[in-house]
Amino acid sequence: MNSDLILNKIIQEVSLLSKKDVINYNQEIFGKDGLLDSLNVLHIMLFIEREFNIQINPENVTLDNFGTINKIYDLIKLYE
Repeated sequence: MNSDLILNKIIQEVSLLSKKDVINYNQEIFGKDGLLDSLNVLHIMLFIEREFNIQINPENVTLDNFGTINKIYDLIKLYE
């Protein structure tokens, strides 16, 4: 899948959940200054699994892999 398409799908989902615009690909998504709370990690994970037809290993469900749009993108590419 095209990189821009993947990034746009991630941005749309994060923006939908947060009801805020994503400023850049390295913006923190979770945490004190993030757009979403930690409960949304599961939602994002399920979205990725459905949208990109991948199964994320539970040990990869970390803030290191879900902290920014770029990190989520890298995780998706790891499974392609």
